Amino acid sequence: MITLLLDSSSHHLSVALAKGDKVLSFVEEKAFQTQSEIMTQRINELLIKENISPNDIKRIVVASGPGSFTGVRIAVTIAKVWAYAKEVPLYAVSSLSVYRHETKPTICVLDARRERSFAGVYAQNNAILPDKIMQNSEILALAEKEGYLISGETKHLGIEPAKFNRFENMLKSISEENRVKDIAAFKPLYLKG
Repeated sequence: MITLLLDSSSHHLSVALAKGDKVLSFVEEKAFQTQSEIMTQRINELLIKENISPNDIKRIVVASGPGSFTGVRIAVTIAKVWAYAKEVPLYAVSSLSVYRHETKPTICVLDARRERSFAGVYAQNNAILPDKIMQNSEILALAEKEGYLISGETKHLGIEPAKFNRFENMLKSISEENRVKDIAAFKPLYLKG
């Protein structure tokens, strides 16, 4: 089964094709404020590279927020239109959960500006602390107190991110719980605070 994986919730554009639970090809590039211009182009390039027809895609996984307001909407809109038009299942995953470490509890973060981050704590597929907005100082203190790794886009925290595999994490998140039941009504997750 061919799966299309999409994430534009941060400063990066991430697109992949997978067969079963194996990633065939992917693109990850800095594309802040240009995701809308290049995401469909990158999808097309991967399809050509792997000699896969758009009709061969049988499911879609999208990082649905939180994150960049415009960025999240781009991947979600492409995923919704494709899933609806091709009548394939759509799975929505937290855009923070894709940063989790394979085996260790991880505070997954994206910059929310003004000394704050979008943050969630994940251990494998389980959310220990649901996605919310936290002060950067709170995140660093929590990591130190609990011994959590910190991963994601961490430059604003002044640290290197822990190791993660975005696309493997997205594939591992495919479940009935994450399946979008009503594609037309599906909306990204936005956090304000």
